[in-house]
Amino acid sequence: MKKVFTLLPLAVVCATQFAYAATDAERLAKLEQELAMLQEQSSYDSLADRMTINGFFTGKMVAANNDAGFDNATTTPNFADGSKLGLQGTFALTDQTQIVAQLVGRGSDDWTPEMEWAFLSHDFDNGFVTRVGRLRLPLYMYSDFLEVGYAQPWATPPADVYTIAPITSFNGVDVTYQHDLGDAILALQASYGNDSSSAEDNSVGTDVEFSDIAGLSATLSYEEWVFRGTYFQTDLSSADTGLPLLGAFENERAQFIGAGVSYDNGSLIAISEYTISKVEGAYADTESAYITLGYRVEAFTPYVSYSYLKTTDDEKRAASSVDTTLLTWQRSTYSVGTRYDISANLALKLDVTYAGDFGDTTGSLASNVSPAYANTQEFDDTIVYTISFDAVF
Repeated sequence: MKKVFTLLPLAVVCATQFAYAATDAERLAKLEQELAMLQEQSSYDSLADRMTINGFFTGKMVAANNDAGFDNATTTPNFADGSKLGLQGTFALTDQTQIVAQLVGRGSDDWTPEMEWAFLSHDFDNGFVTRVGRLRLPLYMYSDFLEVGYAQPWATPPADVYTIAPITSFNGVDVTYQHDLGDAILALQASYGNDSSSAEDNSVGTDVEFSDIAGLSATLSYEEWVFRGTYFQTDLSSADTGLPLLGAFENERAQFIGAGVSYDNGSLIAISEYTISKVEGAYADTESAYITLGYRVEAFTPYVSYSYLKTTDDEKRAASSVDTTLLTWQRSTYSVGTRYDISANLALKLDVTYAGDFGDTTGSLASNVSPAYANTQEFDDTIVYTISFDAVF
């Protein structure tokens, strides 16, 4: 019976096509012939041929020498934050059109699956590819691999740069144009859409709407080098944040500017990114950057990193001790670690990170705020230890 209903729409289409055939017998013969052709075609084009499923997994443990809260690490070993399981499915509608969906369950969210990607893409076969749906916000060099720890050299991406934006995905559309320039490849990507940030995921403690997210990123790949530039802007709206000077966001413009460069000759790895973020009003404007150097020695890739984060408009919050405490930041971060490739799809990473130079700020660590606000910080610095297993399958 199920097969009957499956073929019913096809039969209707074919019956319409041959509605004007000479006799009932001729119409029936042609209908049966067409159905046979469609059934044969379907047997060669199965769902298995059209669908691919890939996945990734990260099991991470972080611990620190105090409870400052960098990378959500405390003196109690944390196995939830940073641990994740992801599945990505691709279904090819045609040779040029496909549907892609990525589900990610995180230990910090009790492994509840969330849809990170869900889009339809079409390759126009002339260098242009467009996608519509839920997409990754392409702010950074590793944005497309943000969830896939195996694709990154670090145990954790440099937080001073990669935690500036409170959203990582958006609902909208993008268009990418790729063009060969001799030995170089240039990729231009334009994006537009909307998204929101829940109160627990941002530094102002209230839901924030991001409307008219629009931006352009350009990536130039030349031999061992990759150069990247990004500009994005959006309008912010929210209820009252409860912060005296900040109040509510009322369509206030936010801007993000990023630049990055990487070099990888198979042995030496060098990666650096620089970002500027600006928001109208009293919310923090920031400047941040990092540089990572690594060197592959057989299965080992030891690396060192330096990064910093600081706010650049502290004078706007000078009249409010509460706003100054929560939205004025400064810190420097040093990391040393190594990646060990156990097999072609499994890596073990060890990392020790020191974060300090907080000045009179909390170091942008929400759990490092003194309850009295008079002394804004509980800790002057922190050391975080990380062990991470990353796999792709």
